[in-house]
This record gives sequence, structure tokens and C-alpha cells, in this order.
Amino acid sequence: MGVRQDIHDHIVLHKESHLERVRSFMAQPSVSQENHGVEECASLLQSYFQELGCNESEIAETPGLPAVWAYYDAGAPRTLAVYSYFDTNVVGEGWEHNPYDAVVTTRSPFKKVLFGRGAGNKGTFIAFLNALFSIKQVMGNLPVNLMFLSEGEEFVGSGHIPMLIERYRDHLEGADALIVPGASQTATGDVTLFLGNKGCLHIELESSGDLSGKGPVGGPVHSSAQPVVDHPVWRLIHAVSTLYDPNENRILVDGFYEGLREADEADMTLVEELATIYNGRESEAIPNLAPGKVHQFINGESGRDIFLRYCFQPTMNINGFRAGYTGLGTLLWTLPHAAYCTIDHRLPPDLDPEVCLAKIRAHLDRNGYDDIGIKVLMSVPPQKLSVTDEIAQAAIRVFRDWGIQPVVWPRKGASGPMGFFSHILGLRVLGATGMGHASGHSGGNEFLVIEGDGRVGGLQELEQSFVDLLLSYATYPAEY
Repeated sequence: MGVRQDIHDHIVLHKESHLERVRSFMAQPSVSQENHGVEECASLLQSYFQELGCNESEIAETPGLPAVWAYYDAGAPRTLAVYSYFDTNVVGEGWEHNPYDAVVTTRSPFKKVLFGRGAGNKGTFIAFLNALFSIKQVMGNLPVNLMFLSEGEEFVGSGHIPMLIERYRDHLEGADALIVPGASQTATGDVTLFLGNKGCLHIELESSGDLSGKGPVGGPVHSSAQPVVDHPVWRLIHAVSTLYDPNENRILVDGFYEGLREADEADMTLVEELATIYNGRESEAIPNLAPGKVHQFINGESGRDIFLRYCFQPTMNINGFRAGYTGLGTLLWTLPHAAYCTIDHRLPPDLDPEVCLAKIRAHLDRNGYDDIGIKVLMSVPPQKLSVTDEIAQAAIRVFRDWGIQPVVWPRKGASGPMGFFSHILGLRVLGATGMGHASGHSGGNEFLVIEGDGRVGGLQELEQSFVDLLLSYATYPAEY
């Protein structure tokens, strides 16, 4: 307890300077979809790695937006790779404060929160770096070696992560596991630990005169021409309708489910625990399910069936459909020349995104839709961690030492590029494990809790829990 308590005390004594480092990083825009400030943010992050004393730190250029690589060799027996991303979503609407002023103020029920774009990812990662600064100040070194790969393209699909992994493979192959620092508490103080993510295949289907040679080419024509002109929009609607049965809630692509891994005994134990914990309030449990927006689940299901479906079934979700004139009234009478449908698939193990893509292509061709184009927007593999793995157990005992029994899920329904590290390198991946809460990375008023309400931790507790995770893993299974 001595060294650990000394580091915790150091964080308390330096909480104001730690907060200012978080605010400075969030004040630097880094919107990847607009290429706004990403290079400047990469340079700022590199300066933090240099300040920490990393043996290596560099801007990792890609054909797109830059990443940052850094390596801290502590001479320790164990090595962790650390994935993060420093790009953010577009600003959007619904802000009460300038998203780059990094305003600290009250937000019920929390005493202090930090508003700003990137609070959830940029804010929590700098909290992790703050924890490292405190560890080093107290101990003189870090308890584990760390390899950092922080990208600037997460919000545009993480397309260059495989290339970056190959670039630093010689280092990364020496890592024992990979962690993704983040806040893991809900707004009510529960701690969720997800043992993996689904993969993601995000595609855009296109039906157009340009691709098929049928219908208008290069622009719309008047709708009165429809009796003699092929219609790209109707064609796309019918093509999409062959992919999924909404009555059975089942994907119709031949062989799509081949290889799907069923829940094993350990998974079923976790599912039964989830069903017990959230009995009668399943809507509160499902991540990213906005309160009050869903009044009934698929097929009227509840309990264990909900969690099994969420964790172990693939999805085929229509993100959006765009074509023609969508304004008010009938000012424009158009027969559109093109139609587009974006579809994301969340893929549990062992559904490979590239294999699923090939099956979708084959399905469309067999059904006479070989003229429908497919553009890949994102393709990342799934990954899974055993609850008995050392890195998972090291994290779980940290929460228990904080007096919290974490709610452990077999996996999260969302996706991320962490699957590349598992798929390419075989690394075991541990997701967010920090005390604290962040919210709103897809909308306005994104915030990170700075001072909690007694149940939810603030910045201080977030940093202290990161300290505990590194100490716990460095010594596991011995006490830390």
C-alpha cells in the first residue's frame, strides 16, 4: 500500500496541473472527417510522450491522417501495448459551451464536469498519461514497458491501423497484452467490463445509371420519363430487400452465419449473471440505448435472450438511404440517376468481415444485382478476451479493491480497431477499465466527469485507477 498510496497522494496534490493538461489537449481541435487540426494534435501528443521520457516517439505518417508512436522501455518483465485515438467526431449541434473552450462547470448530479469535443477519448487518455507522470515521479520508473500507438483516423474507419501494426511489428510482437485506457463507469456508478468487441463491416451500396448503363447518367431527369427509363432507386430498394428478413430478424445472405461462434460455458455464466442483475430493466443495460427511445425488444424478448442476442448475434443495420429530392413539396419532379444505402454489420467471432463482404457480393450477383456497386467504408475484425486471462483478472481485482463488483459482459456490441491487434498479432485486448464517466462523443455537450457524486469517480479517481491497473498487472498474481 505504501508506494500505491504515495502515487495516489501525488495525483491529489497535482490535480489542478493534471486538469490543465487535459484541457489543453481537448482545446486542440482534431476532427478527422474534416482534417481539422489533426496534425497539430499529433504533434502535441508527441510532446507529451517526449516529456514522459519515452525512448522513442514519432509522428507516424500514413497515406491519410497521422498517428503517433511512442515506446517507454522501463526494463520491466512485462510489456503492454496501448491503443488510443486522438481524432474526434464533427462538432455538430446541441452545445451549451464552445466545444474547444474546455469549460469546467457543474452538471447534475456531478459537482464538476469538463465539456468539450473529445472528452471521452482525448480526455481519458491524457488522464492515463497523467497517471504515468505521477508513477514516474514517485517510483522513478514505470512498472511495465509501454508501447503507444495512437491514431488520428478512428472516426473515419481506422483504415491504416493494419499498416501501422506492420510498421511497428518488431516492437508490438513483444507485448504481452494490449489495453485501451478509458472510463468504464455508467452515469449511476456501475462498472462495466467488456471482454471484447464485435467486428464491423460498413459498406455503401450504389445503384446508378453510371454503373448499370440503365437509367439516367450523370444527373436526374424529369419524373414523367419513368415509363421509358429504368429507375435506380427502385432497383436498390429491391436489392436491399433481398438481404434481410425483418419479420424473422435474420440475414438472408447465403452462408452468412457460417463460422459463428456460439456462447461457451463461461459466456453463458456471464449472460445468466447479466440477466439476474438487470432483471426487468434490460433497457438500462444495453450500451448506447438512449433512455425512453425503445419500448419493446425484438420478438418481445427479455432477460437472458436479450443478452444472448446482443452479444452473440451479427447485425445488418441500414444506417441511411439517400436518393433524389428530399425537400419540401413538389418543386422538383425527379427521376434520380443514383441511390445509395449504407449498411453496417456488427460481427461476433468468428465472422470475418472480408468473408462476409464476399458473401454479400455473391448474393447480389446470384439474385441478378451484379450492377449494384459496393464500397467498403470500414472493415475491422472482432476480438475476445477470456475472463480468466491475467490482464482481465488484474483489472477485476482493482475494481474489487475499490469496493466495486464489476458487471462483466462477454463482449460489447460495438466495434473498434483493437480487433486488428488481436487478428494480426494475437494480442489479448482489455478495453476501458478506469473509474469515472464520460458521455456524448456522438452529440453535443460531450463531457468528462472531473468531480463525481460519491458513486461516479472524477478525474482524480480515473487516474488513480489507471495507476492501480498497471501495478496490479505488473505483479499479478502477487499482491500489488
